[in-house]
Amino acid sequence: MAPPGEDLILHETTLTAQYGMSRTPIRQILQRLAYERLVETKSGVGTVVVAMAEDNRNRDLVTHRGILQAVLLHQLPPLTIAQHSDILALAGMASMLEDEDRDLHYDLRNRMHALLAEVIPDPILRDTFSASFWRVVRWHMQDLASDKKGAAETLRNLIRHIAGYTPRDSTDLFRCVIDGELAPAGI
Repeated sequence: MAPPGEDLILHETTLTAQYGMSRTPIRQILQRLAYERLVETKSGVGTVVVAMAEDNRNRDLVTHRGILQAVLLHQLPPLTIAQHSDILALAGMASMLEDEDRDLHYDLRNRMHALLAEVIPDPILRDTFSASFWRVVRWHMQDLASDKKGAAETLRNLIRHIAGYTPRDSTDLFRCVIDGELAPAGI
């Protein structure tokens, strides 16, 4: 993870060497990131991570809220016992979160994404949710760089709030995400 404000250029050859993969899967990953507007490929330069503009933060959060509300328009399946257990495990992990542990911040967000995306029945909405979710994660990681204690407390509170959902009710889970993620930001 690059620190916020630092330009990060991703070169295929470097990535293939770093991860021991051929160029084809690396290209597919970069294409997916470009599709989600997280990177931009520039001819002769490489793939550049798209910078976050503070002026867009509110827009990004409002968009994310709208996408979460669109998810609630669908008939969502009940969560399995395994999915419910994963939510409880997230809460346990979050309770042990140390403020400066960037990797655990990211891991918690990544696990939360996997849990939520798995429940969304419409593949187009799922992709839209994912793109928006990762933008929110980038805002969180940027906040973490400037205010470790505040960002960690925000994440702990979010996961605590999510874990308080009505067990196995995925609709209530998404409502808790909206309330826990966006209400504190005034969105």
